[in-house]
Amino acid sequence: MINFSTGISDLLNSSDLLIPELTNRIKNNLHGIGKESWVYFIPFLMSYNLFPRRSLYLLEDSGSDIIFQHLKNDAHEKLDLIVPPFPLTVKSLDWIDTFSSFVSNQSNQDSIRIIWTDSCDMNCLSDYFGNRLSVEKKQIEYQYDIQSVVDMRGHDFRDLRKAVNKIKKLSPNFREMEYKDIGRVMKLLKDWKRSQGRKNDFLLDWGYTKKALLTFSEFSKEDLYSWCIEIDNKTVGFAMAGPITANTASFFIIKTDVSISGLSLYLRWRVFKELAQFSLLNDASDLGIPGLKQHKMKLRPSGYNTTYTVSIKC
Repeated sequence: MINFSTGISDLLNSSDLLIPELTNRIKNNLHGIGKESWVYFIPFLMSYNLFPRRSLYLLEDSGSDIIFQHLKNDAHEKLDLIVPPFPLTVKSLDWIDTFSSFVSNQSNQDSIRIIWTDSCDMNCLSDYFGNRLSVEKKQIEYQYDIQSVVDMRGHDFRDLRKAVNKIKKLSPNFREMEYKDIGRVMKLLKDWKRSQGRKNDFLLDWGYTKKALLTFSEFSKEDLYSWCIEIDNKTVGFAMAGPITANTASFFIIKTDVSISGLSLYLRWRVFKELAQFSLLNDASDLGIPGLKQHKMKLRPSGYNTTYTVSIKC
């Protein structure tokens, strides 16, 4: 049990900074809980840790694993939970309550956030915290039946078939990404960022995408799958994916040369083919961006997963 009578620095020293070496520990503790939200893709959690500006820590307490973030600059210090403790039990709900009081005393926060929580945990949190709990944001994640997308049958998949056949005529070379590819892939990422403009919501993933590229070789190939695609010996796209559960995969990252029409759809379809051992794929939300929503709908989602950002009054 963490001693909450001490300060934030003692909390951080009692916790483990999220690094790829902790993947198996988190994976083992998530096993059997059945979490299918996109956030539970472990390489994402590791890549979201942008120490020291945004630091993610793992703590074991009250029989649960707890992942929290520490934001700090010259004038501000803030603590929030990334996800609810797992498993979420009466003891870990009590821990959240104690943690909120600690945060209020140490950093003058009037509330703590849980950045991602699914509907099941949302119900438990609502029952426990009542009016102290409020929803800041709701997101809908896209889920796909993998085999249906791979097969591309029927009128619904007409646009996808058109894009796939168009790119096939360019003789693309789709292959596993290697460490030697990082220079070319990073250049593609920088070009992509430049083409999107400074204020585009697409850039929200810039930080963790760059971190994922720099650290992808530190993950087991069982935990993080990485590919690149070349046309005329030029790297024009890359993608990352991997398991959330035994049946559900995460489409983690995809970036392509935006000047090549149909390439993004083709690369998505090609990645789906590599994930045939899974039944379902979670492709995150559309961030409220109409163009991204239209793009994801072309792969015909079979269902949706709702996540929430919630705040709890201290």
